[in-house]
Amino acid sequence: MRTVGPFLTDNNTSEAIHILRDLIRIDTTNPPGNEGKASGFLKTLFDREGIECEVVGPKDRESFVARLSGRVGKPRLALLSHTDVVPVTDLSRWSHAPFAGEIDGQWVYGRGAYDDKFGVAVQAMTMILLKRRQVSLNGTLIFAATADEETGGQYGCGWLVSNVPDKIRSEYVINEGGGYPIKIDGRIFYTLAFGEKGICWFKLKAKGRSGHGGVPSLGDNANVKMAETFSRLAGLKTEVVVLREVRQALLQYVEALMGERGKRMVMEIPGPEIDALLDQIASTKKGVAERIRAQTRMTISPNVIRGGTKINVIPDVCEAEVDARILPGQDLRYAINVVQEAIGRAEVGIESTQFHAGTSSPTKTPFVEGMTELLKEHAGEVGTIPELATGFTDSRFFRQIGAEAYGFMPGAPTQDIEEILRGVHGDNEKADIPSVGFAIKFLVDMCQRALI
Repeated sequence: MRTVGPFLTDNNTSEAIHILRDLIRIDTTNPPGNEGKASGFLKTLFDREGIECEVVGPKDRESFVARLSGRVGKPRLALLSHTDVVPVTDLSRWSHAPFAGEIDGQWVYGRGAYDDKFGVAVQAMTMILLKRRQVSLNGTLIFAATADEETGGQYGCGWLVSNVPDKIRSEYVINEGGGYPIKIDGRIFYTLAFGEKGICWFKLKAKGRSGHGGVPSLGDNANVKMAETFSRLAGLKTEVVVLREVRQALLQYVEALMGERGKRMVMEIPGPEIDALLDQIASTKKGVAERIRAQTRMTISPNVIRGGTKINVIPDVCEAEVDARILPGQDLRYAINVVQEAIGRAEVGIESTQFHAGTSSPTKTPFVEGMTELLKEHAGEVGTIPELATGFTDSRFFRQIGAEAYGFMPGAPTQDIEEILRGVHGDNEKADIPSVGFAIKFLVDMCQRALI
């Protein structure tokens, strides 16, 4: 098997950074999206390289799909990323213009710099290098840069799966959502997102009786009912369910933090009592503890509330939106029952506005073993920790059509992922330049390892 990794030059890395900056300069804020502009940019780039590709999807919301066909066609590996980005909410809080793609030190700044135009750029460069070096693969490599991931995928990956599934169908998928290096007591662990929680978004509606604010006892304040409901939902203790992979992740974290004593604690502690251990971890590693806590139960976050029209009028209606996330295996009925029980007898109606079931892929497979072994070749003696992603990605669509999909876009071991995550969906989003070259080298070698 011919290996391209050693042939990655500084010029190639600079080229990938240039692609990233050009992508950032294409405003694909969703809504409205306009991802077709980014797909057109990619098609021009790939046409120049002689790579089979196409722009496909609803008008102005098109996704980009490219293919390097192997000698026997299978297995098929899809490199998956998305071109849309979330809105910029307060321009005054950005130190660099969000759609300029500016470089400052070791950082590329801009909306989408990390989520997920970093992924688009390094995956694009991976396919370009494999084509330029004329690497002969047995299996087929697919590159899909999709639209509309940030608002659910209706016009992007969801559209592709529903309308043209054979264009993207694959046995394996590498996507965003994992590959973060986490440093614990001198050791480095990379996260492998093997699955993701499901989404249950609800609209709540409280009804009361209007009246004059000067005599509040004559009215029935809908806002008060909703405030009480929010308080109950925020404080609700939901059922703890520790998946095998999540317990394995906790075992690795605790062993690094506490040694053999911590390892025994994880092995012996019942699932319902896991919070006491997580509280201990939170005292020194709050981010780690809370991410694991969210992977062990249905979470409920009451986030939006609207009620009242005038300061001296008691509101008779109050509406709210609640973000609930469920584990794989839990369904919509389960989520509704949990929320309804928390609401109790309060005059608050509940309506499901969006639902996606949780999905997962196996972690004990040759494909996963190949990724983790290759990571050590590139990053040294690092660990790999399974993670159930608490946010949704397009991986769920690929799992629906039979793929094993994983969030694993590894950054350089020096990457400060906490610093990066502060900007994702926030202000001053940025990507670190050293991780561009690292990710390309890993993906180039992984494509060859998987498609033999």
